[in-house]
Amino acid sequence: MKRRRIGAIAATAFAVLAATACGGNSGQVVESVPVESATQATLGAESDAGKEDVAQGEALEAEKGRFSQEDPSEYLKTYFDVEIGQDVDAASFSENLKKVAGGEAPAIEGGLTWMAALDGAVKAADYEELALSYPEEKAQGRLEAYGIEAAGLEGAQKAVLACALDVSLVTEADGKRAAAGEAFTPADEGRLLMQVADANGDGRNYLGMASDPDIYGKLDQAWNSFILFDDSQLSQVGKAAVEQGITTGYGIKSSAYDARFLPDLTLQYGHSDMKHARQLMGLLNSEGIDAKVQLEPKVSIYQYLLEWGPVPEPTPTYEVKEFDGLYLVYAVEYDLKLEFGNTGDMLRFDSVIQEFAKKNEGNEDAVGLIYGSWWQPLYSTVREGMPEDGYHAIFDCVVTNGMYSIHPFALPEDKDAVIDKLKELSGGLQVEAEQRYCNTAFYHYLKGEDYQ
Repeated sequence: MKRRRIGAIAATAFAVLAATACGGNSGQVVESVPVESATQATLGAESDAGKEDVAQGEALEAEKGRFSQEDPSEYLKTYFDVEIGQDVDAASFSENLKKVAGGEAPAIEGGLTWMAALDGAVKAADYEELALSYPEEKAQGRLEAYGIEAAGLEGAQKAVLACALDVSLVTEADGKRAAAGEAFTPADEGRLLMQVADANGDGRNYLGMASDPDIYGKLDQAWNSFILFDDSQLSQVGKAAVEQGITTGYGIKSSAYDARFLPDLTLQYGHSDMKHARQLMGLLNSEGIDAKVQLEPKVSIYQYLLEWGPVPEPTPTYEVKEFDGLYLVYAVEYDLKLEFGNTGDMLRFDSVIQEFAKKNEGNEDAVGLIYGSWWQPLYSTVREGMPEDGYHAIFDCVVTNGMYSIHPFALPEDKDAVIDKLKELSGGLQVEAEQRYCNTAFYHYLKGEDYQ
């Protein structure tokens, strides 16, 4: 059976099962329609392109400043509108603490010292009662266990510092500086605010690093916990959009799984097979590329054609529903979020996928490629300035209802029409067009130009 070509406004959209040689958890096979295409680049040319990507990445870093997962300033600015000044004082720290932890975060009285900042941080991270539970003897013992001399601290301060160390609000090195009465610097403020955000569950939400030995099992455990989910109001919007030809399908996601990664260092990689994700981790390791990893479930919803065969029995991860003669598949898939440590690695990802995880004409059997490689893999980012020969602008037309959202994709030329139609159908729900930059193969899929 062949996938129908997307036409007119419907050429917009959709991403789920996009361009796949194989479908989601159901094992449904969906073939793309072959069309004439330009001769594919050789692996050597792809390797050269990868080098050009790295060079462009270095230029982008010089232009925009190097991002680092160890420096929290960009993260605090992105998610909390916190900007760390060159000088720190009690008033600015108190204001920033409220931005990170909410309006109930305490204000710092008097001068801003390490111990004053820690007292505020312990309270803002909801550890106040724990700190008060430390008798002085226990606090002293805990500090000694960290190798910290705290003769200059009062009993309550010792308890706060011991608590902050035990819950990892500060490192041993910073704990020693705090006990010694050293100055509290802007860099200290950034690290401490980030730790408060993490303690409150407002920082990154991820499984681990691609290089972690246990990342493979963690991916499997997360995948095995995913089941079908839905939102009735969004489902009505999506069904109507498919019926009216606005889109051929869409994905529904839950913000509960949002990775909250730095956008300018993050790629979103969509697939349906966990064996592929595990091998992708190994591939990145073999190429010397590391990244933070989160697995976000999505339910892919698209039209089921009766010519594909009898409707399968439903499972916790796959179901076909009928709506007055319209059959829609609901299948659990995933978006793999990857936050890279630097721009060069992020840009090199494209050449690695093209060489080791993308099918091309002449290698239909995927020899030398990782398991589950697609003709048209799907990955994208919101970062501006991506290489024009590797990434192309598209729009994610997002309709949101509380913690759930649906995501039809649109080409730039169709975006306004799609957004207008979705607004008509949404009944007042939030509708936004998020510009993203997707890889060339998936862009060709949306354009209907090339099965590769």
